Amino acid sequence: MKSIIIGAGSYGETYLDYLREAGVNIVGFLDDNTDLVGKVIRGTEVLGTTSLLPELKERYGVEDVYCPIGSCRIRVGMLERARALGYRTPNFIHNKADIAPTIFIDNEGIYIESSTIIFPYVTIERDVMICGGTIVAHHCHLAQGTFISAGVNFGASIRTGKYAYIGIGSTIMTGIKELGEDCLVGAGAVVIRDVPERAVVAGVPAKVLRIKESI
Repeated sequence: MKSIIIGAGSYGETYLDYLREAGVNIVGFLDDNTDLVGKVIRGTEVLGTTSLLPELKERYGVEDVYCPIGSCRIRVGMLERARALGYRTPNFIHNKADIAPTIFIDNEGIYIESSTIIFPYVTIERDVMICGGTIVAHHCHLAQGTFISAGVNFGASIRTGKYAYIGIGSTIMTGIKELGEDCLVGAGAVVIRDVPERAVVAGVPAKVLRIKESI
């Protein structure tokens, strides 16, 4: 199957390598940064902006769309748009990720990198992205569009809201029940209590710095 990657930044370049290694045929990138259009990244061209998405089947024979972008809302929006246009949005799980056989995982738009460990009875909804070296303990529920950066220690029985963003190297302690929708946990934070919706938290222990405006 021919595939496209949306996003030609550092994550896109990294997933180009991952997907090629897995035998996926990537025909090009799309990126809304017009300065990148026409450039060749690791031998793969940025074909245009995402305005080309409706034309990719006819012009290039594309069936599958990947969108490994760190911004939760952009990633979910692009993948939902691709699905609405009839494209498939397959999962990518690196072959060096350690995934328990008893997790409950959607089959669309999930990206899990190398050296990730996911314990039993974790539920992962569509469009979740988990970066390398993260540990997700048992009985967690990751809602659509959650992003977990590299090296996170994520305790047991915790639920994230949609679009939750957990920064690099942070620790989410067991005993917490919920990280609210569209919250942002700063890099290196140690979270010891529930995080409200749209809250930005940071520090050791993590404290609320501000509440983002609703969109």
